[in-house]
Amino acid sequence: MLLLLFNFIVLPPSTYADVETNGFLLIKVDRYPYRYKDGQANGPFVQQSFKVPLTAEFMAQFKHGPISHVRMGTGFYCGGGNLKTDEGSTGFTWWIHRTADNRWSINMWGAGSETAEGVKLDSPYPTASQYMKIKELQGLDMGYQLSFAARSGGSGMNVSFEVKYVSAQDAKTLEAIPVAPVQKTDRSMLFKGDDQRELPLVISCGFQEG
Repeated sequence: MLLLLFNFIVLPPSTYADVETNGFLLIKVDRYPYRYKDGQANGPFVQQSFKVPLTAEFMAQFKHGPISHVRMGTGFYCGGGNLKTDEGSTGFTWWIHRTADNRWSINMWGAGSETAEGVKLDSPYPTASQYMKIKELQGLDMGYQLSFAARSGGSGMNVSFEVKYVSAQDAKTLEAIPVAPVQKTDRSMLFKGDDQRELPLVISCGFQEG
């Protein structure tokens, strides 16, 4: 059972109509290209964020705790961040679930490729995933970066993914940020999410039994 105490507010229609929430997951994807010597960018520069409202219904989806070290119970994931214009470009996966001692266990990792000076780079550094455990979601603040560099050392790409908790009191700072779509474990929609068709990259989120 999740024993969490929240102060609920109603968000204005411009954020997510008639949704009561104690806070948000704020997910941010940044793509920072190195520069060529002639000043031209090595690929597109992108900064894109998404938010997930932590409503009472959202929290209620964590129905099952861990059964064993290989059966983790109900978990929540978000994945994506790949450029629409560059098939195979770097994306990420983020996963969170409850532990046996009622903490949160979280993993984040990335994969993909980038092109620098016309060469496709598949071996990013670092290759290890980001992992952490926290007692309360309010303490969530984590990031992960993949770096791609051409052998000449003159150009490359840094791709970073960040997820943090934002309180309901700070919700006004998130008004322009799209809501990510979220599915329940039965694949019905918990949040339809905002239209992502005009965004340079997309993500999708959902619950599943691990």
